[in-house]
Amino acid sequence: MAEATVGEGEPPTCKTGGIAPRDIMTNSHAKSILNAMNALRKSNTLCDVTLRVDEMDFPAHRIVLAACSDYFCAMFTNEVCQLSEKDKPCVDLQGLTAATMEILLDFVYTETVHVTVENVQELLPAACLLQLKGVKQACCEFLESQLDPSNCLGIREFAEAHSCMDLQQAAELFSLKHFPDVVYNEEFRLLPQPEVQKLIKCDEIQVDSEEPVFEAVINWVKYDEPVRSRFLPELLQYVRMPLLTPRFITDVIDTEPLVHKSLECRDLVDEAKKFHLRPEIRAQMQGPRTKPRLGANEVLLVIGGFGSQQSPIDVVEKYDPKSQDWSLLPSITRKRRYVATVSLNERVYVMGGYDGRSRLSSVECLDYGADEDGVWYSVAPMNVRRGLAGATTLGDMIYVAGGFDGSRRHTSMERYDPNIDQWSMLGDMATAREGAGLVVANGVIFCVGGYDGINILNSVERFDPHTGHWSHVSPMSTKRSGAGVALLNDHVYVVGGFDGAAHLASVESYNIRTDTWSSITSMTTPRCYVGAAVLRGRLYAIAGYDGNSLLSSIECYDPIIDTWEVVSSMGTQRCDAGVCVLREK
Repeated sequence: MAEATVGEGEPPTCKTGGIAPRDIMTNSHAKSILNAMNALRKSNTLCDVTLRVDEMDFPAHRIVLAACSDYFCAMFTNEVCQLSEKDKPCVDLQGLTAATMEILLDFVYTETVHVTVENVQELLPAACLLQLKGVKQACCEFLESQLDPSNCLGIREFAEAHSCMDLQQAAELFSLKHFPDVVYNEEFRLLPQPEVQKLIKCDEIQVDSEEPVFEAVINWVKYDEPVRSRFLPELLQYVRMPLLTPRFITDVIDTEPLVHKSLECRDLVDEAKKFHLRPEIRAQMQGPRTKPRLGANEVLLVIGGFGSQQSPIDVVEKYDPKSQDWSLLPSITRKRRYVATVSLNERVYVMGGYDGRSRLSSVECLDYGADEDGVWYSVAPMNVRRGLAGATTLGDMIYVAGGFDGSRRHTSMERYDPNIDQWSMLGDMATAREGAGLVVANGVIFCVGGYDGINILNSVERFDPHTGHWSHVSPMSTKRSGAGVALLNDHVYVVGGFDGAAHLASVESYNIRTDTWSSITSMTTPRCYVGAAVLRGRLYAIAGYDGNSLLSSIECYDPIIDTWEVVSSMGTQRCDAGVCVLREK
């Protein structure tokens, strides 16, 4: 049970000094009057009207009802309409139950309403009918507190039917934010086709990929296949299939019988395949189905690094791509450059680095969900000191490979389990690497480029977590250390870096299916010790060093039209910072 206490008005505030004025007791005075009048009502004293609901009589006072409800005020005072109930000693009310009437009268006389799961579905319509704004507000607040993936669609419909706009909007936002969970509930499967279409075409759905959108459509159709199969071609138009991975298209969509039965559906699948097979014509294929969803509340964090004062810094900045605004978060507890950074389960981990005196093994964590800004605290240190190590996540684990401890470059990789706060060593790479990038693609870990102490590297190694072994894959076309590495649309992108002679603006991508590298359009600016991240379907290159100065700018790559553009600049110029993307609640 939940209780909401709502008053119809707020007492005036007093800002004068000295002794408080006498009218500060107005609220208590009004409360005492209401309590007295409620006692009179319950004893049927001085009552001048009887409300009859479900053959049960409720004595009341016209003046109290009229003062609290526009409905009763119009009924008892409107000279123009001359409502038949105006002077009647007994008024019949339709559309509500006696139990609900008792609750509403208690509110009228006490300003308190008890809203529960059991009564809210009757209480809200009755409050709307009798125009009791306080009860309506309390019901809406209660329903908003009860929002869940299993009921948000029903609450949205209920709110819309009773013109509760704030509740309707809250339920709608909840359904978009929790879309993957919402679509596995009965409410979604019972939606009519227009409501399903409205939901899946919305840009604001928060999904990591289009996979749950496709699966939602198929499951909705299969719930009543004989009736709903005719809607499949129309609904699949709103699934952004070109943004799905080739593996999902070939292994899941191509094998779905419902898709095979429809020529229109197969045409949409062919479009998605063409998008992947013919990258040179992607610019011509721009449209609603190639536009990433905008709903995910993802933000970019840039942590530590080498600042303009020629020393490690502790500054943490957050970039919101929706507003394109930068803001500061609490600084890390120790100034670090050459840091490795990942996000996992609403936490950000900053590992190793260099504090100006020595390479570090220490790790600190930002619990972003703890409060508005987050709280930094220390967790278990790595087994070895690592500066310029690569880091990534796979499942619920953090992996860190390579790096420099001040005397040697590492071949080792270690894994952190946050559930037990413990690091464990894994198999060694063939080559020691500092300044390499680490990224997960298709369930395996790739370590890209770096510096072995003698040579800048173009070699790439792959770690299979099932076997625990490393193997080589095709090398990059360019030697790179200090490059940014990220995965986008089933391709590993490597941006910038240093080749031993020049700071690079060039970018290349690795196709994990064909084991081949290809060059793409260069960045607008050379960037070494640059961060790379994927945010809302776009590749970002963050800060770095161009060979002359530290950078504060970030630029964004659109894979559909193969172009880079500078989108913003942070407040701090820096290179070799930690970079990660965090999904906000």
